[in-house]
Amino acid sequence: MFTVQALLNHVDAASGGPVSPLEVDGLVGPLTISAINSFQVKQFNFQDGLVEPGRLTFSALRGFFRAPDEFGEDLFAGPGAPAIHRFVCRDTRLQGTKPAGDSVLEVDANTPLAFFILTGGDTALHNADPVRLKLMAHGAPGHVQVCKEGLGLDNLASLSVLRDRFRAGVDLFSCSVAFIAPGKGDGNVFCSRMAQTLNTSVRASTATQFYTLHTAGSGLDFGQWEGTVLTYGPKGDVINVEHEPKF
Repeated sequence: MFTVQALLNHVDAASGGPVSPLEVDGLVGPLTISAINSFQVKQFNFQDGLVEPGRLTFSALRGFFRAPDEFGEDLFAGPGAPAIHRFVCRDTRLQGTKPAGDSVLEVDANTPLAFFILTGGDTALHNADPVRLKLMAHGAPGHVQVCKEGLGLDNLASLSVLRDRFRAGVDLFSCSVAFIAPGKGDGNVFCSRMAQTLNTSVRASTATQFYTLHTAGSGLDFGQWEGTVLTYGPKGDVINVEHEPKF
């Protein structure tokens, strides 16, 4: 539902969009239902309050979506800020050669999560430039397969020692990690809580990701994201929705 709310906010009032922007909170409240109905009446002269992927209303909403060519890093660090230091952590269960980055840490199924936390915190603490974490690992809704323990709702609190360390944001390049599913597999809740725990922006996709195992000079390369990519702000709310942007 948060995707629908974000899409509705791209529609101008004359085309049936909300007069005031909706709060993107994922809740099906009266304001959201009213906005859906108003959009349907304006566009199709009917209303049923339903927005289903691949169906008429959702497809029409997608037509109003204005995605940037690339999610600018100055959104995280601010115009005129120092260059972003890219700290890349790749779990080697994700096949390919060592990726490019300003600092690259490779871990595996035997690496304690504490080692990643210690290395990431030390990198950020001793770097004058804002650090952006790019976490590359297999994933599932609400879970990142990194290190021995992995990351999920049950152990997100262990990242609290990294609060304010990744000032330039976090990219979770893992399959479907932001996808909404019931219980511990709810990617929306996972990404929202991670953003709040780290007090920074967290960017993740709802879809399966594809990548190139090796490229000359840069190793493993993700190129472009697949599917809908959501950015969660430090308060845990969705602050941006993109469709297949550059990684």
